[in-house]
Amino acid sequence: MQLKRFLWFFVFLAIQVLVFNHVQVYGYGVPMVCILPILLFPLETPRWQILLWSFAIGLLEDIFTNTPGMSAATLTLIGMVQPALLRSFTPRDEEDDDAGLVPSSHTLGWAAFVRYLIVATLLQALCFFTLEAFSFFNIWKYLINILSSWAMTAIILTAFESIRSGTSRHTTT
Repeated sequence: MQLKRFLWFFVFLAIQVLVFNHVQVYGYGVPMVCILPILLFPLETPRWQILLWSFAIGLLEDIFTNTPGMSAATLTLIGMVQPALLRSFTPRDEEDDDAGLVPSSHTLGWAAFVRYLIVATLLQALCFFTLEAFSFFNIWKYLINILSSWAMTAIILTAFESIRSGTSRHTTT
């Protein structure tokens, strides 16, 4: 299982560095897809393991994209809040057996899963661009960066989940 997770992290890091870091709309915002493997940790995963994976992927992204510490800090924060965020979007009738919950559109339902992605990606964009700007001097550029990155990331991750859920549905039937 850890090897599969390592390969997913490597694939998303490669996609981020080679493709999405070069995607910008009018020079604003960058989709940040490395958050998806962090959001897909099962609820039973120990927090230290989520934090370690989050920091490692953030550090590797920082090394390849020349963003000293911003991705590591942002993804570590996302790893810290991921279990609480996931619990808040878990249907209430599944609270008793939610220890083995693996986040997906199948387990949470599409609406809850998309809300989970939207909140997590908004938090990521807000943290990343706050660390990047480190001031509110140019508030409009700051807000445009946050909103454009958040929207692009949420749309792309929803598309990834759609593909992922479509392929898993076809392999089980």
